[in-house]
Amino acid sequence: MDFKGLHIFKTIYDLKSLNKAAKALSYTQSNITAHLKKIEHELRATLFIRGFDGVRPTEKGEQFYQFTLQTLAQFSQLKQSFKGKHSTLLISELLFQFLVIETKKYCLESTEIIIKRTSDISNAIHHHYYDEVITFEKFKHPDYLLTKTENLPIAFLQSQSVVVSDLLPIFINNDEHCPLRAKTLALNYPSENLITVDSLSQILNLVEKGQGIALLPIFLMKDKFKTINNHCDFIKYYGYQHNRV
Repeated sequence: MDFKGLHIFKTIYDLKSLNKAAKALSYTQSNITAHLKKIEHELRATLFIRGFDGVRPTEKGEQFYQFTLQTLAQFSQLKQSFKGKHSTLLISELLFQFLVIETKKYCLESTEIIIKRTSDISNAIHHHYYDEVITFEKFKHPDYLLTKTENLPIAFLQSQSVVVSDLLPIFINNDEHCPLRAKTLALNYPSENLITVDSLSQILNLVEKGQGIALLPIFLMKDKFKTINNHCDFIKYYGYQHNRV
């Protein structure tokens, strides 16, 4: 039995379903079932009664749930004490640029910041605890509460050196979960006009050199970029707080 197993048990208990727990944790149902059987074997006890509409805890399951809550809470407190005053923030690359570098809403000295691609954040929260998560994608997890929804203004940007942009290609991120990519593709540009690039930093470098245009946050304009027209849009991003027991 380990902390991963305790977290899986807690998720099954909270969602009252093996299938829902598997989806929430991005595991297969067979994997979830195997972990539960392992715990029940070690305890020599049945923790859930299976039914057509899900599972319900037995009396021993209720007892083990209280033990799980206490153990996970104590482990979280212990990790926090080891970190001192540093809180943990899981954030996507683009939002790191905006909220940490540009607007300085988070202090690098007092916050341990973990940067992930948008497509990797959902998997990350199922393997580690973070005090706060900021991402472009909504997610459901029993240990996190949605605390804010904000808008990030965006527009098509080009290099200050570009005079005519009509013939330039359009760069998009290869991260399929990137909201800027989704917004660009929704505009139905011909596929031959689109070039997929590996990262945000590469897109910015190419646009700055005048080799193409891209849908980007307006805060990046400064003295390097300019908008192609006056049309602006926005993408939503979401803030979650860890729901400590």
